[in-house]
Amino acid sequence: MRKVQGNFQGTGGENLFFRGWIPGSKTKGVVQILHGFGEHSNRYENLVEKIVPEGFAVLAHDHRGHGKSGGVRGHVDSFQDYIEDTRQFYAGVVLPRSQKKPIFLLGHSMGSIIALNYLQTEQDHYQGLILSGTGCEPRSSGPMTILVKGLSSALPRGKFKFPLPPSFISRDQEEVEKYDKDPLVEKKLSFRLAGELFNWFEKGVENARDIHLPLLIQCGSEDQAFQGEQILFNRFGSKDKKILIYPGLYHEVYNEIEEDRERVLDDLLNWLLEQLQ
Repeated sequence: MRKVQGNFQGTGGENLFFRGWIPGSKTKGVVQILHGFGEHSNRYENLVEKIVPEGFAVLAHDHRGHGKSGGVRGHVDSFQDYIEDTRQFYAGVVLPRSQKKPIFLLGHSMGSIIALNYLQTEQDHYQGLILSGTGCEPRSSGPMTILVKGLSSALPRGKFKFPLPPSFISRDQEEVEKYDKDPLVEKKLSFRLAGELFNWFEKGVENARDIHLPLLIQCGSEDQAFQGEQILFNRFGSKDKKILIYPGLYHEVYNEIEEDRERVLDDLLNWLLEQLQ
């Protein structure tokens, strides 16, 4: 396995960071990852260790305001910036390194919202779509949604603490501690980012009707961040689609306790291999 990293220019000239893991043997396909809110591209080591030895390259960038990328921490002026950054990453980094092999898009949590909106115009570039930690709506109260949307305009860069405790990601305490102590994990988000998330979530769920790519959704039944994954699944226009809801698992199914995450990662790898056939 060969590791690569570098920078590319996002929309508006923002300097964005990316990482990649390239197989030592012949590349069969490429998985482009869109990470979730607050985290970064280096939190997918379990996935990398599973699929890269099987011939899949993995490429992921840190969203603006996240990880090692530029931008105001935990903030975005417009959700459209994430979408345009993803388009730039595909064109400038992913496609040139794909060796003309099939490319799959994987969106986790906030990354799934980005994917649902980005694919409105870009799905022809991909062989398939994987979503994890997703659903048709966040598990947040109506009053909170109204409040955040109002403050998004009145106080866009004002911030509040992410409402869920670190333990929401996984039942694996080692993973929770790593997440909690990781200096690159952002624990606060701006009112503008929160408001944009709510608005673009609604758009993304509607967009699912127009997405026809082969689809795999992997979610934990005890995910505290999102709900309605079956409803979202049913809305997709894809003929080839599969949903796996794992009993008892939390938000980050690829970072769950070892015996469970191995089952999740096996399902992911097998699906990817099936798509190549």
